[in-house]
Amino acid sequence: MGAPEFHPFERRPGFNTSHPPIRVGINQYRVNAIKLPVVYQYDICIQPEPRGAIVYKKCWMSTKFQDKLKTFNKGPWICDMRKIAWSTNDTNEIRCQVDLGEEEGKNPGRPNNVFMVIVRKVSKIDLDLLNLYLDGKMGWDTKVLECMSFLDHVVRQGPSENWRLIKRTLFNQYSETERLNNYSEAIKGIYSAIRLNSSKLSGGFGLGINVDISNQTFFVGQDLHQLARNMLNYLDKKFAHWKYDEMIQGLYPVFNKKTNMWERSDAHKALRRLINVKFRVCHRGKENDPKEYKIKSFSFDPKYGEDGANAKVVTFDKKLPDGTTKKTTVFQYYIDQYRKRMKYWQWPLVETHKGGQFPMEFCVVDRFNPYPFKLDAQQTADMIKFAVQRPPARKNDLTAMVGNLNWAGDKYLRHFGIQVNSQMPMVEARLIPNPVIQFGQKTVDPKMSGRWDLRGQKFVQANAVPLKSWCFVAVGGCVDKPTMDNFIKAFKAAYQGHGGRIERDPLVFLMGTKISLNHDEMVMDAYNATGKANQMVPQIMFFVLWDKTSWVYDRLKKNVDIRTAVPSQMVQASHVKKAQPQYCSNVSMKVNAKLGGQTSRIVHKGPKGGSAFFKVPTMMIGCDISHGSDAEGNDLSVAAITVSMDKDAAIYCAGVQANGRRVEIVQPAIMHTVLGPMVQKWQKKNGLLPQHVFYLRDGVSEGQFAHVMQYEYEEIKRVFNEGFNHKPKITIIICTKRHHIRFFPEKGDKNGNALPGTLLEKEVTHPFYYDFYLCSHVAIQGTARPVHYSVLFDQCQLKPAELQQIIYHQCYQYCRSTTPVSLHPAVYYAHLASARGRHHEPRPTSEQVPKQIKALLLPPRGLYAKRPEKDATKTTSELRKKAYTNPLLEIGGSGDAARPQAIETFKNTMWYV
Repeated sequence: MGAPEFHPFERRPGFNTSHPPIRVGINQYRVNAIKLPVVYQYDICIQPEPRGAIVYKKCWMSTKFQDKLKTFNKGPWICDMRKIAWSTNDTNEIRCQVDLGEEEGKNPGRPNNVFMVIVRKVSKIDLDLLNLYLDGKMGWDTKVLECMSFLDHVVRQGPSENWRLIKRTLFNQYSETERLNNYSEAIKGIYSAIRLNSSKLSGGFGLGINVDISNQTFFVGQDLHQLARNMLNYLDKKFAHWKYDEMIQGLYPVFNKKTNMWERSDAHKALRRLINVKFRVCHRGKENDPKEYKIKSFSFDPKYGEDGANAKVVTFDKKLPDGTTKKTTVFQYYIDQYRKRMKYWQWPLVETHKGGQFPMEFCVVDRFNPYPFKLDAQQTADMIKFAVQRPPARKNDLTAMVGNLNWAGDKYLRHFGIQVNSQMPMVEARLIPNPVIQFGQKTVDPKMSGRWDLRGQKFVQANAVPLKSWCFVAVGGCVDKPTMDNFIKAFKAAYQGHGGRIERDPLVFLMGTKISLNHDEMVMDAYNATGKANQMVPQIMFFVLWDKTSWVYDRLKKNVDIRTAVPSQMVQASHVKKAQPQYCSNVSMKVNAKLGGQTSRIVHKGPKGGSAFFKVPTMMIGCDISHGSDAEGNDLSVAAITVSMDKDAAIYCAGVQANGRRVEIVQPAIMHTVLGPMVQKWQKKNGLLPQHVFYLRDGVSEGQFAHVMQYEYEEIKRVFNEGFNHKPKITIIICTKRHHIRFFPEKGDKNGNALPGTLLEKEVTHPFYYDFYLCSHVAIQGTARPVHYSVLFDQCQLKPAELQQIIYHQCYQYCRSTTPVSLHPAVYYAHLASARGRHHEPRPTSEQVPKQIKALLLPPRGLYAKRPEKDATKTTSELRKKAYTNPLLEIGGSGDAARPQAIETFKNTMWYV
């Protein structure tokens, strides 16, 4: 690898000097200097050990403990509000007993509120070691980590005292807000984090502060009962117009005749969405009480019958002044203790993690309670409108945000000698020229526009076998026969116009024909009728859908894939009714790829029959793992691997398989069973094995890079060595889109975005590892996000300019688009295949129903799911062992309808697009 042993990843071999330079602004602000005094790190111990992290913060911020710290006058103290503190004060140990009850003005002396805070010196922050690491002269170790952790907390300490800090993002009461509905809102915050960078090459310190806009969703702050009602109104049509009296009725238990028991109503189940929301209480004497509670559940017990667990029936033992106890109801307690009579006593009580029970009408939910659920279509559309900003507007907002951070006036930065330049840096980038695109009869040069027109173009490779056996199915009778016939005519004209081969018209199945309404039977009826009419296994099946309802799409795809092994194409009724040529052309690209064709490729400049990119036989492999969003945090992980099958890396096969639950690294057995057969196909098609292999991996964080090398790279080697007695040269590249770096070019496109092909290798990249940022696409709206490519291991040893150009130019070969894509197609296809593979999970398709119905039938999933709760008694590995996963269903493996040849043909096409 050409790097010292203490550097496990590939070192930068040099910079791209082959392409013209340009200048771009970047939102990582340079740290000019750090003149640290002697800083000591302290360990914080609280006895007895608190049950929650909030106790650490309360003890640290208590008046008594802060007064104790003030006796040390050599500077401020920084604390992570958990286990670590830093200061220029030098002392071996601090001890202080804190009574949180006394601090809060109630019940002093109670044993469970008294804690001993012990602060012990453990080490000294050594900036010299960080400098050695930045110079590449030592490896990453705990001392460097301690230094970076300290700097990260120093940078955030000042702003967090005036702003609310939520996962590295700062918010306050003036943050820009967009109401998504009556119970959820989007808020614009300031993301800020210190990062290692390569600025030492141009006179910097080697550190920068990445500042970006972060849009997050929260519950709307309001009275809890209002929040609950607004949420119910939105979640389900049958709750849509409920007033408070109707809400009372809806929250009552329902009687299940089968079990002969009282159960939670649908509305009561829906309240699970509010679990873990924080709230305050506002009954008499508590109006200004800042104490927060967290919702654990809403009271329910079958023993209370039809009235439910309300305030007039739920009892507890109240302590009396003489030390005895008296059983009383929650309703009566609030009358006796606070002279407060409940108006809506019939509602379930709010149960907290500490055993408290509160009436909903006395609870207030403040702002900034994170909303952790997936947004629906309307919420997503509103969120995008709120979040989208073109580069000039985003740059102006960033400038204002940096001003709000006030680095020059930050007392903590000043004390620790940290100087930050608040001007956005302009740095040198490179502009890789675009490729020329080859169609069947013409070439297209999109230049810097990043898009081209399919009109008048022939596919570079049409379907080898003409369409003879195919059909259209109108699901639920969503279109009539004249409409269907018109669309088929328009599609045939478009597909044949692009070179597609059609010999027979498709069969059409409408409402009222001999076809079942059940999705599984619908698929088989259409499959059998089409095959019988044409005396040939169907080549592709079209399904016309009412709308974008995902569960219908998912169920149909699963049935077609697993039962028949026939490629399928879904189209929406609204588009079928319009039958516009552009839509038909877009569908034609996908259909052609599924039938074994190729839309376009990059123009060959070398010898005839050679590759547009490679000098030796080369295989591109893409990999992605998708994780489900099961409410218990234990849903299936699906690994997808794609392999290029042609010399230009334009056509990809894909394999998918279950990869455990919440497991990010591809398991060894999965790598062998999925990759091995595709390597065999590659060898059969090309007549040899690849000399170079590029493995492009998506979805892993920096902390998992070593795992990719240790497990996935080693298994790829074994697949070739043990299965084929072959040792290709392998290059491992991580592709990341989840970052906060943005480009603001001096000269961009009409929206101010970076031009396609903009490459950045300096300033924001790693001090010495081989990485770069590449913007390969044109942003339709908002500010383009470049992809961060990190080369972990490089045996192929292409020059940086050559590797970067290959990655960029191959983004123009994405089969279903007339624009270059933002991410290398190998990874993009892996993402699509992984999402598709999720439908092949071995569970009944009847479970894939609308979220509302799913929640009613199979709680706690879907709309009525509660938030995940971590089991602190079990490790992640134990939970994964417990969560055994069966393999995905085989393509064509259900029943005997699919023939072996059809299964093989299916797997050899781009079935997942």
